[in-house]
Amino acid sequence: MTMTSQTKAARTAFLALDFTTYIVENFSHDAAVAERASNALASARTAGLPVIHAVPATMHEQIHPALAPLGDEPVLTTTGAFATTNLHELLQASGVGRVIVAGVATSGTVLSTARWAFDVGYEVTICADACDDPDPHANAALPGESAFPKSWIGLWRIARVLPSAEINELHP
Repeated sequence: MTMTSQTKAARTAFLALDFTTYIVENFSHDAAVAERASNALASARTAGLPVIHAVPATMHEQIHPALAPLGDEPVLTTTGAFATTNLHELLQASGVGRVIVAGVATSGTVLSTARWAFDVGYEVTICADACDDPDPHANAALPGESAFPKSWIGLWRIARVLPSAEINELHP
């Protein structure tokens, strides 16, 4: 489904962040994250959600095969999904008000994209089982409330953090 064909009723988009073969193989502690993210991505497509991929500019030809774009799904090359691309404009033009974020690494692209999305007014959902980090402790701590209950660093402060099976927008 193209970004331009979306109507105001399609208000949630799925963001697949930094899913390149190199990043998944070298910056996730669980290589199965690609399969879980692929399943979430397939659910997003089935639900008719717009899908946007963002990868480092130097790795745009290395998108992980399990998460390869279909049709005309946008692939943004970036050093920051919001800061260095037209992501915000794409989302606004499509009437998107909520984003589902999946990516590697939780302490990097997921955290920065979720914070930026929240700061500019989007409702954010972290697809927890479709995110990973080279540090398993960071991957466990950032989404959960228990590790940083008084800190603002936790993703739970700015987003719903759910496994893909519990994200209603993926299962209409």
